[in-house]
Amino acid sequence: MTNVIEFKKPDPHASGDAVCVSCKHEFVGVAPVGVVWLECPKCKLEKATWKYTFQFKTGTEIRVCECGNELFYLTRDGHSCALCGTYQQYD
Repeated sequence: MTNVIEFKKPDPHASGDAVCVSCKHEFVGVAPVGVVWLECPKCKLEKATWKYTFQFKTGTEIRVCECGNELFYLTRDGHSCALCGTYQQYD
């Protein structure tokens, strides 16, 4: 008779360049697949996200807030900067 040890399959993880939208610290992050917000190792806030979440074609225009942030919360009426909170309405 043999003893069989079953190993639990680990959850898939993603890794890659990350940046904190609060303090602008850049680092390599590791998190389970699907996690959007990471804890910044510098400021300890959960305001870091993957640096290359989306890939754009060369020459594609993207919205950048006056504070330099490129991440926004979208609503039907407008969008809010995830860093400074500036809200802009759509025309």
